[in-house]
Amino acid sequence: MAESRFAELKEKEKLARKQIVIESALALFAKKPFYEVGMREVADEAGISAATIYRYFPSQQALFNEAFLQDISAASKEFKTMVETDKPASIEQFGIKFVDHLINNESTFQMMAYLMLKDNLSHPVMGKFDSVTKIFFDLFAELLCRHGVAKEQARIYSHAFVASITGILMVFRNSPVTDKTATRNHIIKVVKITASLYTNQLLGHQDSVSA
Repeated sequence: MAESRFAELKEKEKLARKQIVIESALALFAKKPFYEVGMREVADEAGISAATIYRYFPSQQALFNEAFLQDISAASKEFKTMVETDKPASIEQFGIKFVDHLINNESTFQMMAYLMLKDNLSHPVMGKFDSVTKIFFDLFAELLCRHGVAKEQARIYSHAFVASITGILMVFRNSPVTDKTATRNHIIKVVKITASLYTNQLLGHQDSVSA
């Protein structure tokens, strides 16, 4: 029994140290592009040696994957609240919240785009990434169901909508316009137009989009 508890304690300590490494990586990703952050830099941020960090993550790729998955999973909780509240968010509100989160969290967007475009992810990583993206598909489908859309119809429309607004962000985020506010406003305008199409099609509302 004592050995079992000791082993459990060691495992908890290992997980706690691993979490510190992840949080240190995310702190650095917020300051500069994730692909410029090296393992030694993360180790320094976490207060451990460069050799020690490899006890928790065998490679920079493994650390990057785990940091992204944890970051986006935490963000999904806010969307869950929007969906499950007594008065669920509108399609437009969900779309704006989604793109604003990625606009305001550049490192999260970069990591998501990287994983979307990477063609040689290992099966465990791809499986985890698929499960995270499924969270948003499922949440939006649940939102549509809360608004009276049939479950079978909600599923395919959730795929279309989430993919659409992700694409909008990827197309316009690097606009030649230097004013970030103007870029964000344009993205939001296009998202609103897209949301109105889904709202009119699925919910029968004739929403207008302001300039």
